[in-house]
Amino acid sequence: MSPGHPPLAQVVLVTGKGGVGKTTVAVGLAAAADASADGAVVVEFGDGEAGRRLLRRHRRGRIQHEVIAPQEAVARCAVPLFGSALLAKAVLGNFAFKRFLRATPAVRELAMLECVRLVAAQHPGKRVVVDMPATGHGIAWLRVADQMRTFASSGPLHALADRVCTDLLAPDRSSIVVVTLPERLVLQETLELCDAMNTQVGLFPSRLVVNRFPTALPAQALDDVRALAATGAVPGIDELRAVMEARHAALAEADASLRDVLHGAHIPPVVLPAASVDPTPAEVAQWLSSEGAA
Repeated sequence: MSPGHPPLAQVVLVTGKGGVGKTTVAVGLAAAADASADGAVVVEFGDGEAGRRLLRRHRRGRIQHEVIAPQEAVARCAVPLFGSALLAKAVLGNFAFKRFLRATPAVRELAMLECVRLVAAQHPGKRVVVDMPATGHGIAWLRVADQMRTFASSGPLHALADRVCTDLLAPDRSSIVVVTLPERLVLQETLELCDAMNTQVGLFPSRLVVNRFPTALPAQALDDVRALAATGAVPGIDELRAVMEARHAALAEADASLRDVLHGAHIPPVVLPAASVDPTPAEVAQWLSSEGAA
């Protein structure tokens, strides 16, 4: 473990802006934990297709995949709330209550977080990696339990929210991993969101993963191509030179963005390279482990 990266808790909540590779990093973290004796669980919300597609490429195949749908989560949590399965079914089937659920997404989100807590409780020796929503929504989601605990000062709903707060959303129970890209504006927004997560949720991210970082060209490669282009003797060499110069410029810009934006930040970055094809979970796990971040 790198001195700059504290150990991860049992539950790892992976978030970030849309399109930055959250699911890829989440499954990579699970693949790294899969190398241990106890394995790992990946939790997704919605249809789970993104994680399912990546897990098909993990040859070891010991990672469990839990998909939590909003309505199923509410139904699962309704029985202890209403005291019986029959009453819970009657209430959930009521037209007015269905409209209430649509109007109050916080109830669904609390139920889904409770399902994450239950998954972790059912697998005490395993790393549970949760592919969370995009960061802005993720912050609002993680605040739901504390807000609901305050709103419902007593009763079953208060008890449910309190369990989520104390048994899931506590620094010793969960770690936050934020995924970003090596682009100046995206990095700046990500740091602001990290601070907001600390002040509003009470969980400062344990990892800041900078995904798809441009890789360096082989030594002297660009100089050699430029020299060949100057001779004009090789067909197509100008196009190759333009591609390599663009790649070199992208690397220089990414380096500058990382240096300027993250200077003095409270969290050291974990840099994952850009790949020509989608990396496998095992490859992402290897990158994370080599950075001391798994």
